[in-house]
Amino acid sequence: MGLDTDLPKLVEEHGVAKGVRCLIYKKDDNPTLAVYGSIRAGTAFEPASKLGIAELTARLLIRGTRKLGPMKLADRLESVGAAASFRNASDNIIFQARTTSTWTKRVLRTLSDCLTKPAFNPRDVEKEKEELLTDIRLRDDDTARRGMRELHNLVYPLHHPYRRDRFGSPATVKKIHRNDVREYFEETVSTAPVAVAFAGRLEKSEVLNWTETTFENREENTELASDASGASVERPENREIVMAHKTQSDIIIGAPAVSRTHPDYESLNLLNVILGELGFMGRLGQRVRDKEGLAYSCTSFLNAGAKGGNWTAIAGVNPRNVARAGELMQEEIDRVCKEPIDPDELETAKQNQIGSALMELESTEGIARMSHNLAYFHLGLDYFSKRRQLYRKISETSLREMARKYLEPSKLSTVIVGPKPEPANSKS
Repeated sequence: MGLDTDLPKLVEEHGVAKGVRCLIYKKDDNPTLAVYGSIRAGTAFEPASKLGIAELTARLLIRGTRKLGPMKLADRLESVGAAASFRNASDNIIFQARTTSTWTKRVLRTLSDCLTKPAFNPRDVEKEKEELLTDIRLRDDDTARRGMRELHNLVYPLHHPYRRDRFGSPATVKKIHRNDVREYFEETVSTAPVAVAFAGRLEKSEVLNWTETTFENREENTELASDASGASVERPENREIVMAHKTQSDIIIGAPAVSRTHPDYESLNLLNVILGELGFMGRLGQRVRDKEGLAYSCTSFLNAGAKGGNWTAIAGVNPRNVARAGELMQEEIDRVCKEPIDPDELETAKQNQIGSALMELESTEGIARMSHNLAYFHLGLDYFSKRRQLYRKISETSLREMARKYLEPSKLSTVIVGPKPEPANSKS
């Protein structure tokens, strides 16, 4: 049918060491190599007293090794047209690299040094702390990001790790010192499970040996042993955050949802595609933005991690339009709970997801990322074949059941962030 359904024939999966998985897609007619991997040491695994330490650690991995300073490290990659990066996420620290195959050895050696021998130079630690504190100030002054943080506090139970913001807070970041970063790296990052995928022109023995040498044996961390999908707070709430100096308001509506491996994921994802993606921002965008002209943007998305998730609809609006735009968003959400989805609309959503996967697999970077994700979530390399079969069983009724299960008004929390709107009859 396509590259998506052929993945089991094209991608090899190896258990290189305890807690270390390696995926290999060899394509000799492509002169590039892409690497995409994860270390299960993201924000969810931080000590509660040191929120932000995973973010700080990830930023410092590219700031030099014991042998190479930041400038020499950058030159070592850029001089051959290669790139490497590290970023923190809820569950993982993600690492990526790309290069032409000619320079594979150099790039893999550099990547390995970053992952095993970071310098954590005191000056760089302080510099990155200041940059992180600046990013926190910018985050807290952004209506959408401020609203999303508040929504996560409403839709996730008190001690759920996904309530945490990856940047942490000024109070916690200021208390983080170089020794704390090194301790987190040595005790958490260096021992956590790893999944890494390679795609492009490569030597199988070389990448397997690199993976085994770089990561060795890992311990399965247990802090997130239970799946919290569908876990809900006692009662949905509405919140308003006034930011008087802003000229735009954001309306954020959301609810607890599911993990990536939950049986409801595929149906709920198709429902979200219809609500917030198809065409231009789905039904929400068509109604609130295009038809009524009340929003600069209006869309929705489904966040699904290893230990739960949330569904969110968001609109950026003129403060005078908050009430009406919020009503229309709720009307569209109510409509999928009460009315059948049009069969053609559902079929379009299915084809959209099939086509998106095929487009992702057009590049070596996409193949590495997709292969990694299938292995990380234990979905299997035959996932796309199984999903096509599952799609045949998902009907308009299935989607309405998902809407009633997760998006009923009684399950939704709403956060409005922006200036206090002036009364409609006020004079300027």
